[in-house]
Amino acid sequence: MKYILGALGFAALAYLGLLALANFDALDDGARYLHAAATYAVAPAQPLDARGAFGFCEQFAELDNAARARFIADFLDARGIAYQRLPIDGSGFDNFFVPFAAAGPFTIFSAHYDKFFDDAAYQGASDNAAAVCMLLVVADELRKIKLARPTALLFTGQEESGLGGAKAFYEYATQNNTRVAEVINFDSLGRGGLAARASSERSGLVFTLPLVGEFVYDGRQALKASPYSQPDAALLARLRRVEPITVFDRMTANSDGTFFQANGWNAVNISSDDMYYLERTWHTYADRIELLSQDNLERALKLVIQYARQER
Repeated sequence: MKYILGALGFAALAYLGLLALANFDALDDGARYLHAAATYAVAPAQPLDARGAFGFCEQFAELDNAARARFIADFLDARGIAYQRLPIDGSGFDNFFVPFAAAGPFTIFSAHYDKFFDDAAYQGASDNAAAVCMLLVVADELRKIKLARPTALLFTGQEESGLGGAKAFYEYATQNNTRVAEVINFDSLGRGGLAARASSERSGLVFTLPLVGEFVYDGRQALKASPYSQPDAALLARLRRVEPITVFDRMTANSDGTFFQANGWNAVNISSDDMYYLERTWHTYADRIELLSQDNLERALKLVIQYARQER
């Protein structure tokens, strides 16, 4: 019997060793998650300033999806910022393409304006009101400065309905020879610093069980993982020269940038680096404006403005 127990113990130790080796590149992602969980506070240290540049985000977060589209149009119209309103076939919603140059290849900064539950009680503050409000402030700033590269903003609808807006814009761009150099897509901002995430059809932490396969845990359930791919290293390096960005190898995201990357565009998904906060709020009614932190949006704003002013 003791030989059987010894063999089982050895096999268990060997399997644990294989488990550690198979998940070696996920250890830092997991450590960041555990640190965020241990230090999490419900109230942010620096809430949004109601009188500051992002103060209108509280109003925006309370709107339904149709009203959000009208808000974006009214915001741009009031400042004389030219844009193209591009229908998303069969949805009744539009994308808003805001070019700050006559022609590309464009560096596009994007965010989806639709929310997961289209009702008044659900704010979708992190996902994705924060990024939209940040890019609206960007639009107001970009119209005042000289840019070193062809730059555009893209506000997509129907992201929460199978990335419909991204698919519609990709089709529009390819049919109309709108050249795209790169897409920096913002989804799920709100706390801490900024993070670049691998792209996959399923969001969460990917882990490997040796002899079984890869799985992804989204904070609620573990599912069989979909293939995932890392963003372009050169693009990340250029962005990180402007603002610190945590790189998550196995914290995957399924957002507009995922579709663009899968279809050959140089794209990256940027989110908050506080994955514990995002896990607690993602697609829940706890995703509220009072949980957003001012400094996170300011970091994203700085990244966009300074990157747009740099030459390629």
